Amino acid sequence: MKEGLSQIESVGKQFDPHFHHAIERVEKADQADGTVIGELQPGYVFHSRVLRPAMVRVAIEAKHTPASGREN
Repeated sequence: MKEGLSQIESVGKQFDPHFHHAIERVEKADQADGTVIGELQPGYVFHSRVLRPAMVRVAIEAKHTPASGREN
């Protein structure tokens, strides 16, 4: 890429609203809450200025429901 222009690394990183635009939140038991698990469109930074945030999918903690269907 041209000097000063770099692509934002997203997948596997913690979601940062300054660099990422969350398009989808997905329940994942094997990923930490707030981890970027997919990139739909890359983002770019030019000399420390965000030109376009990366559009990403973000993991959220899987909700566990009681087996009986009721909470005590």
